[in-house]
Amino acid sequence: MVKVKGIYDGTKIVLLEPVSLLPNTLVEILIPEQEQLYWQQLLELGLIKEFRSQLLPGSEFVPVGVSGAPVSETIIKDRR
Repeated sequence: MVKVKGIYDGTKIVLLEPVSLLPNTLVEILIPEQEQLYWQQLLELGLIKEFRSQLLPGSEFVPVGVSGAPVSETIIKDRR
């Protein structure tokens, strides 16, 4: 069995990594229900506006610039 992550975009599941499958190959999708229920409850309570566990296909991670010392130096300093 091969485990591949994907994102449901509202109409279809988009795989996050390439998979070599023949057309019309039957696949089985397992949805982690407890996690889905948790995020759904947060949405219903208004604690979050949306939930995205991964970057959407076609989008890139853009790090946020911060000023000051690097985080690693701050952690080391706080531990002393």
